[in-house]
Amino acid sequence: MLRLLKIEWNKIYYYKTARIFTILYFIMLLVLGSSLAVIKPDIGGMKLNLAKLGMFEFPVIWQNLTYLFAIAKIFLAVIIITNVTNEYSNGTLKQNLIDGLSKNELLKSKILTSAIFALFSAIFVFLIIFVLGQFVFSSGEPFYKGIEYLGAYFLKLILFFSICLFFSFFLKKSAFALLGVVVWWMIEKGLGLVEFLFKAMTQNWEFEKIDPNGLWITEYLPLNASANLIKLPNFNPLNFQMGKPVFVLVEIDWTFVVAALIYIAIFTFLSYRLLKKRDL
Repeated sequence: MLRLLKIEWNKIYYYKTARIFTILYFIMLLVLGSSLAVIKPDIGGMKLNLAKLGMFEFPVIWQNLTYLFAIAKIFLAVIIITNVTNEYSNGTLKQNLIDGLSKNELLKSKILTSAIFALFSAIFVFLIIFVLGQFVFSSGEPFYKGIEYLGAYFLKLILFFSICLFFSFFLKKSAFALLGVVVWWMIEKGLGLVEFLFKAMTQNWEFEKIDPNGLWITEYLPLNASANLIKLPNFNPLNFQMGKPVFVLVEIDWTFVVAALIYIAIFTFLSYRLLKKRDL
C-alpha cells in the first residue's frame, strides 16, 4: 500500500495543476468557513446575521457547513480525473504495467488517492467546524451531536470520486470525463422531470396533489443519491421572531447511505472491468 501511495504522491506532487487545485480547494474551504460568520444576506429587505441566527451552533453547524463545503468538491474531482487521464496521455499507464505494476494495483492506487483526498478534506472540515462551533459561536451543546454529517460528507466525496474515476477510465481525456459527469447529471435531471410529469399525469395534472416528500425513484440515481446524503438545511427566518430555532437539524436518510455504498461498489467494479478488459 505504501508503495502505491508513494507512486501516486510523486505523480500528483510534481504535477503543477494538481498542486494549484489542491491549495485552492483548502483555501476556499477556509475562506468560506470564516467569511460566513460576517455575511449578512438581505432577504426581503431584512438583513440576516447568520451567526446570530445560530448557523454556527452545534448541532446544526454540521449540516450547514458540510452542505456548503461539498459544493467545492469539483476542485478535488479535477485532480482525481487528471490523475487518471494523464496516465493515458503521457503513456505512464502502459509503462507502469511494463515495470511490474498489475492492473489491480493500478486501480487500488487511484482508489487510495481518492480516499486520502476525501479523508483529508473531512479532517479539514472537522477542524473548521469544531473551531467555529466550539470556540467562536459556542452554544453549550456537545460538539459530537450531529457529527454523523461529517461521515455523510466523506461518503459523498467517495461516491462522487468513484463516478469520476469511472468516466476517467472510460473516456481517457480530462475534458471528456468532466463532460461525461455533466451529461450524466443532466440525464438524471431529465429523468427526474419525466418522473414528475408521470406523477402529474396520474393526478390528472393537478400539481398540488403531488407529494414532494413521497417516493421519487430518480432521487436514488447516483448523483442524486450523493446530493441527498446532505440535503439543503431547513431555514425559516420567521422563527427568529417567535424565539424558535431558525436552523433545524434534519436527520440523515439512511436509505441514501445504503444507495451510496452500493453505487461506490458498482462504479469501482465497472472501473476494474474497463481496466481489466481494455487493451492499453
